[in-house]
Amino acid sequence: MTNFIKHTLSVISFLFIISCGQQETALVLQPDEVIQLEQQEVLKFNKFDGLAPLFSHKDDTLRVINFWATWCKPCVKELPYFEQLDQEFKAKGQKAKVVLISLDMNEKNISNYIKKKNLTTPTLWLDDPDGNAWLGKVNPNWDGAIPVTLIIDKNKTVFHNKDFHDYEELKNFVTQ
Repeated sequence: MTNFIKHTLSVISFLFIISCGQQETALVLQPDEVIQLEQQEVLKFNKFDGLAPLFSHKDDTLRVINFWATWCKPCVKELPYFEQLDQEFKAKGQKAKVVLISLDMNEKNISNYIKKKNLTTPTLWLDDPDGNAWLGKVNPNWDGAIPVTLIIDKNKTVFHNKDFHDYEELKNFVTQ
């Protein structure tokens, strides 16, 4: 299969992952590269602008978006909670999605970590080093420290700039 076809299929599959419901406008993200792993694809974005629709798209789907990195100890500690939340949403058929956005600096770290931990939650890799240009677009109060989690739905965006100590704390934050 050519890279163009793989790329197109990945974009379509991510549209399916992120979009729920036929009456809603689909959320379209355009990754610069698709990294194929055994358990999932990681979509790489060289610039924040490719991810921007994820933060501005308003529909009936609840989005839980977590910024993390493999070198961030609190991030790595809380990732299993996001994986559990994603599995729970899927099992209950909820109009909700968990999206992990890695801020790692190289593909090998992300790929190895996802394989080692067998993560299946949709993962994006933002490889845009100019954080000063895009941090404020995520939230004007974000200083760049991670982990950071956002809850986005059609009515609100909630910003959380601390780590979660357990699954219940994350779940309570999401359901508030």
